Amino acid sequence: MPGVLEPKHGRAFQVVCTASSVGSFRAGADSVSVTIGQRMRRFGGEEMWDSVIIQCKEEGDEPTVRVLVCHPDWDAPLQVACIRSQLRIGAASHDAEPLQVSLERVGG
Repeated sequence: MPGVLEPKHGRAFQVVCTASSVGSFRAGADSVSVTIGQRMRRFGGEEMWDSVIIQCKEEGDEPTVRVLVCHPDWDAPLQVACIRSQLRIGAASHDAEPLQVSLERVGG
C-alpha cells in the first residue's frame, strides 16, 4: 500500500485550490499552470490584471515550479522563484538536495 505522502498515479505535481465561497479543487497532474488575477484601478476604471503566474512542468527529469509576477508597466513577467526537485535515487544523488530553490530575479 503506498504511503500517504507518495505521489498519486506517478504524477509530478499536485494542485490544491480553494476559492472562497465558490468551491475547491484537488488533483495530481503532469503539468500545471495557474494564473491569479486581481481587480485594480487603471485609466479611470477597474479591470482584472493577471498579477501572478505559477508554471509547473518537468524540465528534463526535474519537476520545476516557476513563480512569475506581472505588472502593467513591465514588458514581460518577472520570475521571482524557481524550485526544482530531484527524482532520481542512487549513489550519485545521495548528497543532492531534494529541493533546489533559486530566488534570483529573471526577466521583467
